[in-house]
Amino acid sequence: MRRLESIAVSLIVALTLSGCASFQNREWGSCAVAGAVIGAAAGGITGGVVSNNEGADDAVRGGSIAGGIVGGAAIGALLGHVICDPVKEEPKPAPPPPSPVGTKISELPGANFDFDKSTLKPEGKTRLDEAVALMAKHPDMKVSVNGYTDSIGSDAHNLKLSQRRAETVVEYLTSKGVAANRLTATGHGKANPIADNKTEEGRARNRRVEIVVR
Repeated sequence: MRRLESIAVSLIVALTLSGCASFQNREWGSCAVAGAVIGAAAGGITGGVVSNNEGADDAVRGGSIAGGIVGGAAIGALLGHVICDPVKEEPKPAPPPPSPVGTKISELPGANFDFDKSTLKPEGKTRLDEAVALMAKHPDMKVSVNGYTDSIGSDAHNLKLSQRRAETVVEYLTSKGVAANRLTATGHGKANPIADNKTEEGRARNRRVEIVVR
C-alpha cells in the first residue's frame, strides 16, 4: 500500500510541476471531475490487484484499495484538467477614457508651416501620427481641425490660407486611415491669436493648426 501511495504522490508532484502553466491558465471543470472518477476506479482496482499479488490480508487489501482510489482520483483529476478543461480567457485591458468635447488633442505650431505656406513639415507629421493613434483607440471620436495664420496679409487671404492648412492636415489624417466623416476642416484666418503678432516669434506661434474634440 505504501508503495502505491508513494507512486501516486510522485506522479501528482510530477504532473503539478510539469503542468504548472496549464493549471494557471485553465478553469477547473467537468474534465477534472471525469478524470477523478475514472482515476479512482482504476486506482481502486490497481490497489486491489497489487495487494492480492502480495498476499495481503483483508485489512491491508482494504487500505490498498482506499489508497488506490484516493491516488487515482487525484491523478485522474489532474490529467483531465490539464488535457481538456477550458483555458481561461485573458481579461482585455479597458480602453482609455475618451477625451471630453473641446479637448485639444494636437497642435501644429508655426514651426510646421512656413510663412504663407500650407505644406506640412516632417515634424508636423510626427505630431499628427500621435493624433491618429489616439483616434484609433476611440473610433467614435470626431474632431475639428482648425487652421490659423499670423496677422500679416488681408483677412480674405489669411482665411483661405488657414483653410488650406486645415485641409492639409485632414488629408494627412485620412491618408493614415482616419475616416473623413470624423474630421471637419475650418480656417479661422488671423482670429484667436495665442501670441503677440508684433514679434516674429509670436507670429510663428500663431501660424498653427489645432485638432479639437467635438
